[in-house]
Amino acid sequence: MKGAEYHDLTRLYDGAKASRTEGVALALVNPAASGGRAGQVFPRLLPALQTGFPELEVVLTDTPETARGVIGEWQKLHPGSPLLVAGGDGTLHEAVNCALRGGPVQLGVIPLGSGNDFSRNAGIPLDPRQAVLRLLEGRARPIDLGRLCLHDGQRHVSRVFLNSCSLGLSVRANALARQSWTRLRGRLRYGIAGLRAALLARPGHYVVESGNRRLFEGMALNLTVANGATFGGGMRISPGSSLDDASLELVVIRPMSRLRLVFALARLQRATHLGLRELSVTQAREQLQITTAGPVAMEADGEELLTSGTLRIDVLPGAIALLN
Repeated sequence: MKGAEYHDLTRLYDGAKASRTEGVALALVNPAASGGRAGQVFPRLLPALQTGFPELEVVLTDTPETARGVIGEWQKLHPGSPLLVAGGDGTLHEAVNCALRGGPVQLGVIPLGSGNDFSRNAGIPLDPRQAVLRLLEGRARPIDLGRLCLHDGQRHVSRVFLNSCSLGLSVRANALARQSWTRLRGRLRYGIAGLRAALLARPGHYVVESGNRRLFEGMALNLTVANGATFGGGMRISPGSSLDDASLELVVIRPMSRLRLVFALARLQRATHLGLRELSVTQAREQLQITTAGPVAMEADGEELLTSGTLRIDVLPGAIALLN
């Protein structure tokens, strides 16, 4: 890490301690997360949160537009103060993308979604009460983010992701999981969606390069670029990935029969899929360039996007300070 970047991070973590002393923070709550569970649970967590943040402001939001407006205004009034996000990975994805536009981010997470993969990857307790207790301890540590730059056919788009981004099979599985089974949570919900998507899976052609290396060229059922170990509610797509190793992992699943694909998905649930001959994992510290045959759907932290041409992905080491 360069010297200037190091000093910036030092000020950021010192600022985390100062902000906690002042007790100022914004809690962004998505009450609709996990089929409405978040709206029921958060009020029971509020007294404990207010002991650590006496000047806590709570805002309920269920749209990205509302989140952008709230976070933007808050950062103007309280630059550098903690942002606490209560909801799922989708809420977290939008909140972090909004907050980074305003400067350094001190992030606290209360997992109240259906998947909660970022909390798994970061070692945050999935029990919301335990997550709040961890948050109140006031320790900050640097967390990497991934950044993607693409053209969606109309405009250039730049976004960060916390867990992973994917093209192929997992995009369809993610869409199916969002549409159905609102009472199911975590791995079961996404596992059923993955099995349904496997029956409709069609390989696509991809070229993946990094620096002067060609990492992959050919047909694949799925490409995932992982910052953290899990996606899809706890499926360990890249068990060796870490949020603080300044690298990303490219996971490629090449074509196979539907029966074998179902077998592979079962192994993915148990994190024993890395031995499959159709699967490869490659670590990348330099920017990745993924070229597709035409416009294709992709997802980043479960949020769906469209990419056309060459998709560029790189890692942002220590981009945010995680408070719990």
